[in-house]
Parts: sequence; structure tokens; C-alpha cells
Amino acid sequence: MKTKFLVIGAIAAALVASTAMAQTLTTATRAGINSGGVNQAYKGQWRLYKMIGLDVYNQNNEKLGDISELLVDQTGKIQTAILGVGGFLGVGERLVAVNFDQLKFVNQPVELKVASSTPASTAPTKSADTRAQATTGAAATARPTRSATEQWYPDHAEINITADQLKAMPQFEYN
Repeated sequence: MKTKFLVIGAIAAALVASTAMAQTLTTATRAGINSGGVNQAYKGQWRLYKMIGLDVYNQNNEKLGDISELLVDQTGKIQTAILGVGGFLGVGERLVAVNFDQLKFVNQPVELKVASSTPASTAPTKSADTRAQATTGAAATARPTRSATEQWYPDHAEINITADQLKAMPQFEYN
């Protein structure tokens, strides 16, 4: 009787040990692939779902809105970007369709303008930042650079359209 329990116990221990060893090898193999070649093959590509909500600026670094939706054709190529413009916290926002090719994606953070207490006439003009401060009365500061895990999507998009031109465009509606 005791022999029967010992044999069953030995078989159970062998099964548990083999499962643990297989799991360890699989995890190690996956880690080796991800750290080496696979992620490098996709370098420079962006995660599409991360682009929804991406801020859109014009050439003067004025925020126009954000990307609300991306429309693709039957081959999977992105054709149209639906921008949410205007409004405040989603209230009063209207959707506008623009050709995806009009958007330029930028990895560098936007320079934010911060109000300055220094009068414009007394500001020194030694560097580009102080020149911007002297002419506009605002100090230009950049957001900190992003970590490696945030490189799977661009920082923001730019479009060569003014806010007034966007307001004049027809509103996009889903039928």
C-alpha cells in the first residue's frame, strides 16, 4: 500500500518539476527574443491606438485639437484623420475630417510658453529663448524628453492649417 503512494507521489513530483522547467525555458527564450531581434525589427513603428487622443498643433505651436479617430481603407492604409476641435473638456467639440497625409508627426516635445514677469523692454537678447521672451513676453520651455517605453508613438502632430480654417471646414458626421 505504501509503495503505491510512493509511486503516485514520485509521478506527481516528476510532472510538477517538468512543468516548472518547461515554463522557465519558455520565459527565458521569450526574453532573449524580445531583448534582441524582434523589437529592433519594429523600431520606428507606432502603436495605432496610442495615436488616438494625440494633440494636434499648427505651425505656430498653437493647439488646435486632438485626433479623435483614424479611418482606414480596405487595404488597411490610414486615409483620414478625424480631429476634435474647439470646445472645452469635450463639450462643444466638433469633428473635422482631414487627409491623413496633411498631418506631420513629431517626436520632439512642443515648446510651451510660460508667462514672464520680466518686462519686454528690459529683457536681454543673448539666446533664442531670451529673444522669444523679449519679443513675446513669454519664456519658451520644452517638456522633458520621453522614456524609451513612450517611443512607440509620436509626441504630437502638426498640420499647416489655422484655427479659423478648421472652423470653416464642414463638420464630420457618422452616418
